[in-house]
Amino acid sequence: MAPKKNKTAKKSKGDINEMTIMVEDSPVNKINGLNTLLEGGNGFNCISTEVTDSVYAPNLLEGLSNMRQESFLCDLTVATKSKSFDVHRVVMASCSEYIRNILKKDPTLQKIDLNELSPVGLATAITYAYSGKLTLSLYGIGSTIAAAMLLQIGTLVKMCSDFLMQELSVENCMYVANIADAYALKETKKAAQKFMRENFIEFSEMEQFLKLTFEQISDFLSDDSLSLPSELTAFQIAMKWLDFDEKRLKYAADLLTHIRFGTISAQELVNHVQSVPRMMQDAECHRLLVDAMNYHLLPYQQNILQSRRTKVRDGLKVILTVGGRPALTEKSLSKDVLYRDTDNLWNKLTELPAKSFNQCVAVLDGFLYVAGGEDQNDARNQAKHAVSNFCRYDPRFNTWIHLTNMSQRRTHFSLNTFNGLLFAVGGRNADGVQASLECYVPSSNQWQMKAPMDVPRCCHASSVIDGKILVSGGYINNAYSRAVCSYDPSTDTWQDKSSLSTPRGWHCAATVGDRAYVFGGSQLGGRGERVDVLAVESYNPHSGQWSYCTPLHTGVSTAGISLLNNKIYLLGGWNEGEKKYKKCIQVYNPDLNEWTEDDELPEATVGISCCVITVPTRKTRESRASSVSSAPVSI
Repeated sequence: MAPKKNKTAKKSKGDINEMTIMVEDSPVNKINGLNTLLEGGNGFNCISTEVTDSVYAPNLLEGLSNMRQESFLCDLTVATKSKSFDVHRVVMASCSEYIRNILKKDPTLQKIDLNELSPVGLATAITYAYSGKLTLSLYGIGSTIAAAMLLQIGTLVKMCSDFLMQELSVENCMYVANIADAYALKETKKAAQKFMRENFIEFSEMEQFLKLTFEQISDFLSDDSLSLPSELTAFQIAMKWLDFDEKRLKYAADLLTHIRFGTISAQELVNHVQSVPRMMQDAECHRLLVDAMNYHLLPYQQNILQSRRTKVRDGLKVILTVGGRPALTEKSLSKDVLYRDTDNLWNKLTELPAKSFNQCVAVLDGFLYVAGGEDQNDARNQAKHAVSNFCRYDPRFNTWIHLTNMSQRRTHFSLNTFNGLLFAVGGRNADGVQASLECYVPSSNQWQMKAPMDVPRCCHASSVIDGKILVSGGYINNAYSRAVCSYDPSTDTWQDKSSLSTPRGWHCAATVGDRAYVFGGSQLGGRGERVDVLAVESYNPHSGQWSYCTPLHTGVSTAGISLLNNKIYLLGGWNEGEKKYKKCIQVYNPDLNEWTEDDELPEATVGISCCVITVPTRKTRESRASSVSSAPVSI
């Protein structure tokens, strides 16, 4: 017999009402119901996301500002000597560290006196506290800065500082500098002074220039980075300031000591400086003129007469390439001295007095020295055409002078500077490979023979490290060598050092910090052929050992080498693998032990020499649009 079905009990009216109340669709029950869906694993990705109401903060500030204007719920008074302002302590304390510290000590304080501030300055600070923005002008910015600094509102001080730097002009730069000085705004003062240095000629034409104090104009004229077309302009500006007030004439000699008279040409000294009465009447001023004239009259003595007054201001360090044999004109040697400007464009700086190839260059006391090399292109007998020529270039006046020739003709040698002297090491000429060493003394314009190397060598490289000349590799006894020796100028003696790991010749060397490096060159391969040496080695004078560094990307021989900003530049050269002249510029960073590629030379070249020299900045500005084939830049 089938079981009986249970009948559903009849619900009472009371039961129905109770159930209706339990399932009422309230917001809480809706949320709880949705949450059960999430908890049931329905595949929803539950990630919390922060959302922002972009107008909330501005609306809040606007509401607080309106409340302050209506004096609604204001609970603090801040006052100057002549005016009071009702504010909300929570707003001012959140903005001003000064007010917050006062209220921390006494939260019940009803009034804060700020008698040092002007009503305008305090009103501006309050406006900023309630809105975060304000209208600034040069006229009233001093009172605003004073309020911001007293109230310790750092963001407002920065806004004022930024505003002053943005508004800099020739007309107001002195005013901005004075404001910055008065309120110790270091960055603003620095920016104003930089602006005045860079626009000094225009600034000197302004009325406020004549109001400079002696200390202020002295600071400008003593600045190495002062931007001027010539030092003669600096002299004329100084005289303009002195002549404005007779009382200033007592400062003439002291002020004019800041003029670099040695960088003014002899002709300009006669025509434009000597003709100024003050320079002849004042004994101290006349002495400055005489010193400059003597400097020009004694060109061979200039190395020992170098001083601050012979150094170019606003100078720019540039890489030079000197002479060489370009690939496009293999039968001709180059006379060009090229430099790379701030836009990485190559321009002609000057021309060599004579065509040069495989010469050596060095920089001493700001002068460029060029020595030896070959005067003809004869690949089969280079030594036969070795020369002893020696000359000096002065970048200040774009002039060359011939100096006493080396005692011996040399090519494939090395030239180094140390302790105010130049040292020519080894090389070869028609008589064969040389072991000799000679030293040039600038003050006497003479070469002196020194102790020779133990064995003759050429095609080597050398650099100065630890007070000694380190000579590496080269061609010795008809073979590429690993031999290294060191010359000590203080004792005029030679000493053998640890050998290179790789024999090489026609390579380059340079010293950075406490390490000497050798780069490139070539050696003989297994079948007696010349092959590129990619290995780079560095020498530690303290351990006396060589170690390998990151190798070259492109092998080169007879390349040029320069050191700029603690990086080593390897320029051009001959690649044995490709049998080609190269125009690549490879840059080595010793700190990172890595190579990078730089912009190329104007054309592939071998046998060039390179160095870094300081030239007057105006040269690069005047010649920026010029090309490599243009005429030499006039100074």
